[in-house]
Amino acid sequence: MKTVAEIAGKTDQAATRTTDIIKTTVKEITADLKNRFNEARARMQDTRPVAKAASKLLDGSIDIKAEVLRMTGVKIASFHPKKHKPVLLAASKFGVWASELTLVAGVLLKAGYDVRLATEDGSVPHMLGPSMDPSFQDGAWRMSVVSPQERDLAFRFLNPDSKEHAIFNKNSIFDLSKLAKPPQAGDYFKNASLLKEYEKNLEQSMRLASDFDAICIAGGSGAIPGLMFDRGLHSLILAFYKLQKPVMGECNGGLSILQTIDPATGMPILHGRAVTTHSMLDEYQSGWGWTQAFNTNPDSFWKDGLFDFKAYCAAEKWYQPGTGGNPLIDSEGYFSDAIGSKGTFFSPPGSPYSVVVDGKFITCRTTPDGYPGALAMLAILDGTPPLSGRLFIDEDKQGRTRK
Repeated sequence: MKTVAEIAGKTDQAATRTTDIIKTTVKEITADLKNRFNEARARMQDTRPVAKAASKLLDGSIDIKAEVLRMTGVKIASFHPKKHKPVLLAASKFGVWASELTLVAGVLLKAGYDVRLATEDGSVPHMLGPSMDPSFQDGAWRMSVVSPQERDLAFRFLNPDSKEHAIFNKNSIFDLSKLAKPPQAGDYFKNASLLKEYEKNLEQSMRLASDFDAICIAGGSGAIPGLMFDRGLHSLILAFYKLQKPVMGECNGGLSILQTIDPATGMPILHGRAVTTHSMLDEYQSGWGWTQAFNTNPDSFWKDGLFDFKAYCAAEKWYQPGTGGNPLIDSEGYFSDAIGSKGTFFSPPGSPYSVVVDGKFITCRTTPDGYPGALAMLAILDGTPPLSGRLFIDEDKQGRTRK
């Protein structure tokens, strides 16, 4: 029989071991975070390189072919927009980050491509007020992440007198709610014919991918409630994937791709892929939310050629479920789980850009990255030869390839 002293000794040893394990883990967590912070500080720049691209889109001086070559290393002899079908650009009515729509659409339009928008119900996507405000302080980085050039490009798209404004024609915006969605289990148990009806409607929904040559899902906070869990959108993304057409996700828009499962394997379509998205440093720990449906026509804020931005922002009604200290989405964790042990996660802390091309998949980390992402899409569609394999872009120069 053990003595009281022996029992007490073993208890003390267990307590010491627990304390040592916790202390070691704490040091590991803080060391990792310190490394990320220091890497970010070393990489961060005073200016956003995308501001130059936005400025050249505004004055029309941008040379898209030269930019594709500079960023991807792929030559384009000539664009062939007439050979291609339009690009479908999904953006949320609950709030899209302006540059994630305007830079992608601006590049594609400049190259002569047709761009068609899609939203949850066919309404006009809402560009978030903070995404057009250079004074806005980003919730993670505590600094401005909107250049005046990006703001001006957004205003260009919002201007009813601009040619870019044509993509907001409500009659041409696709209604994602028309895509087939599976029946709930309980409804199927009551009526098994619902599955047959879904199968019929699903085929029609997925055939929509044949009308387009690529799909891009833009981010912004609205993509989380509006697009991330949309099973109709998932099936459409799957159709683009099966047809081997480019699939691009920006920021929170990439979460829709993450949720898309290939029924042939039972795995996410991103399994084993190289990807990027928000790292843990990019996620807001408080102050996150999205807007309610914006029911005021954005055209009404224009008067005598000037946009009443203050009134536009005042008309936004925000839903802010966030509590302090808790990120809404752990994108890095979600993507790392989806790609599995054979995948590659790429998101260099503080780098000017973070874009990964893996075959026909293009993932973009955050607000400026739609620009190099769109250039990569053009390199896939019209490159001579087309861009293939893996490409990692983290600077304002040609990306690098690796396995």
